[in-house]
Amino acid sequence: MSDSALPLVVTCGERVICHLVEPTVLAGELPRLVELYFAPHGIGCGAPRARSASAELELDPARPIGEQVAPDSEILFPTV
Repeated sequence: MSDSALPLVVTCGERVICHLVEPTVLAGELPRLVELYFAPHGIGCGAPRARSASAELELDPARPIGEQVAPDSEILFPTV
């Protein structure tokens, strides 16, 4: 990871982790990057969502995560 890694809070059901992500990583790649944290249950299908103090939005899987969310955003994955 570079010094510009993006710290994110990742949530899947009741399980929450913190993970550093390169801002250039596509949002659609996030489930693969964090899936081991949620094993053996895994992450459900569907687009992840980002939550901040002011809003919640569905992430575009084809765009880099750094273009869509601020550092320390909460990323919500659907549960299995």
